Amino acid sequence: MENNSPTKRIERCGLRAWGMENWLFAAGLALYLLTRFIQLDKFPIFFFTDEAVQTMSAVDLIRRGFRDSAGRLFPVYFENGGQYNLSLSVYLQLLPALLPRSVWLTRGVCALLTLGFPLSVGLALRDYFRARVWWLAPVFIAAVPAWFLHSRTAFETSLGVSMFSLFLFFYLGYRLRNRKLLPLALIFGALAFYSYSPLQLVVVLSGAALLIADWRYHFQDKRVLLRGLLTLLVAALPYALFRINHPDALAQHLTQLQSYWVSGASLGAKAGAYLRNYLRGLDPRYWFFPNGADLIRHQMKGMGHFPLLSLPLVFLGIVQAVRGVRQPEKRAILIALLAAPGGAALVGPAITRLLVMVVPLSYLALLGTDFVLDWLRPGEIIRKLWLPVVCGLCAASSLFITWDALRNGPTWFENYGMYGLQWGGQTLFDEVGSFMRANPDKEIILSPNWANGTDVVARFFLGDPLPIIVGDIAPYTLYQLPLDKNKVFVMPREEFEGLPKTGKFTDIEVLKVLPYPNGKPGFYFVSLRYAEGIEEIFAEEQAERSRPKSAVVELLGQQVSVQYPLLDINDIYQAFDGDDATLIRSFEANPLVIVLEFPEPVSLSRVSALVGNAASRLELELSPADGSGTLRYSAETAGFAQVSPLSIPFDAPVSVKALRVSLLSVNEGEPAHVHLWELVLE
Repeated sequence: MENNSPTKRIERCGLRAWGMENWLFAAGLALYLLTRFIQLDKFPIFFFTDEAVQTMSAVDLIRRGFRDSAGRLFPVYFENGGQYNLSLSVYLQLLPALLPRSVWLTRGVCALLTLGFPLSVGLALRDYFRARVWWLAPVFIAAVPAWFLHSRTAFETSLGVSMFSLFLFFYLGYRLRNRKLLPLALIFGALAFYSYSPLQLVVVLSGAALLIADWRYHFQDKRVLLRGLLTLLVAALPYALFRINHPDALAQHLTQLQSYWVSGASLGAKAGAYLRNYLRGLDPRYWFFPNGADLIRHQMKGMGHFPLLSLPLVFLGIVQAVRGVRQPEKRAILIALLAAPGGAALVGPAITRLLVMVVPLSYLALLGTDFVLDWLRPGEIIRKLWLPVVCGLCAASSLFITWDALRNGPTWFENYGMYGLQWGGQTLFDEVGSFMRANPDKEIILSPNWANGTDVVARFFLGDPLPIIVGDIAPYTLYQLPLDKNKVFVMPREEFEGLPKTGKFTDIEVLKVLPYPNGKPGFYFVSLRYAEGIEEIFAEEQAERSRPKSAVVELLGQQVSVQYPLLDINDIYQAFDGDDATLIRSFEANPLVIVLEFPEPVSLSRVSALVGNAASRLELELSPADGSGTLRYSAETAGFAQVSPLSIPFDAPVSVKALRVSLLSVNEGEPAHVHLWELVLE
């Protein structure tokens, strides 16, 4: 009699030959990809410069014949917002750069590459940890909230995490199975290093700890070790060349991130701050419970960054790893766990900088699950139910997260502006494009004040050269500029609501309103004209702004009177605070003129102004204490690659009672913003 049992039917289909666990693992990978790619362009609901810049940097690279702006072939790093922090992610966008641009394609490249994370964890658990639950890895990882969100973006952080996971996988292969895998492990470590700047320290710390922990093993085969060293040298060469060409790039990067590490604090204070940040990166409350520490665009509402139900499993996994610390595989996971917060601690905890923590946490949660399975062995029925229940919970959780994000994600948070979700992206530029086609005679001026790097996003959707102007209404409220009904301003709600308060416009006509995802007005397409008598209003305001401001600063041991123009960044005190990271900026005055009057004469031998990359001219007028004629000096620079002193030394010390300093931005007229980081009197 023919046996039609389920087991026999599986055998006839050939499934048993490959193994049920392999099929479950493959199904988990398919579920993972499904939850990454379904409506990829709809969630996250934002698409702003940190994603668009990847593709646009690749576009620019191709246009320049694979050279950077300085003419260097195949540059290692690319500039992003004044800092060099893009590398591998740009090269991976070369294909999307050659195709019609789309959010789905830009994100899709990164989403596909994140498959390396669950794939490597599952295979490592199978081959090196001998875990029964190895096949559960992709289903579990698919349900990690922080990873779900960021693996659906083009942020370089998810790329770096995937490369780091592959680095661990191939290192374990080298350590436990095949020495010849060492170069491959080092290559993926280098790819993680070049993927995301906070991972640089994580990779270095992990590599150094693994080198020390497995010291004897490394030196047992000198030939393999030599190949590894050669691989490491080749991988490090591009970074070494970059540092030679840009020696101050790292300091500039940390300065722009406002890192305490480049502040004037003592080494002890810096070490204390680093330790506090490091420990916050390991804090279970940050990982397993909802928190308001991160920007809302990096949160899944109501969820921790890591599944709360996995907290006891992670704890059990840590216990098992500590107990088995003599085993190379468990030791490697503990090293990864302890190294993961290292890069973020230089600046401060943020999920993008800390995302690499999901790698060791996933290993530990699955090792904890495996421990529970062993513990339940005496209870056969419970043991048989354990895996299906866990698998079902993970699969249901990942599907629920996907459904919830796609259905409710657009209204989880209702701050859609600059300091919130920075929503606009494709929806806004589709509306702009549609309006342009319907009104070809109109000049569109799009406000940049709803997102970072709006010009990059505009290039992504509208192409080069930009058919619109990226700018806001502010200059039209300060100066009488050409204004007629052919100019259409596209502005967020906050700017629109501020128009009547200026008292400078009339005939304000709303041509179109683009609602936010919650249905409230988001962006307004507006035409307007100046009110009657605007000339007198502007003249009065200009006269008021032109009046010098006065203050008293402590300088050279005296309370010194200082006159200066209206500033729009910081206050005059920041020009004398001894901190090169702070600056002042004139609101519109060019040159920026500072006049100092000393109660008691001071002896000066040099005056320096710390300036940036703008071509600048420094002029000094010294009033000697002896009443002799005014002394005049000047110096000029074409600009510096980084903030540097433009100095004027004197042939001999001069005793002065007053000093007039004029800093001119040579290539700009007035109004203009003149930047001064520090004024140093010696």
